[in-house]
Amino acid sequence: MRRILFFIIFLAISVLYNGSATAEETDEDVEIAKKLANPLSNMICVPLQYNYDKNMGADGTGTSHLLNIQPVIPFSLNDNGT
Repeated sequence: MRRILFFIIFLAISVLYNGSATAEETDEDVEIAKKLANPLSNMICVPLQYNYDKNMGADGTGTSHLLNIQPVIPFSLNDNGT
């Protein structure tokens, strides 16, 4: 279980570090930022939410680890709604 927690923390730090390492913005970066800000854009998004709770249970010695994965996959409908 500690390996999973370490991997999630490592992944979050690497994403934050890589996102702040470059000061220059290219046109491609600006377009991606616009698409991310638009909830109706045609991009697949897979947000992860990790929750850790301690002192769980009747005796207060338990822990809870919860990883929520909520993928958003856009699709289009035709004129008939199917």
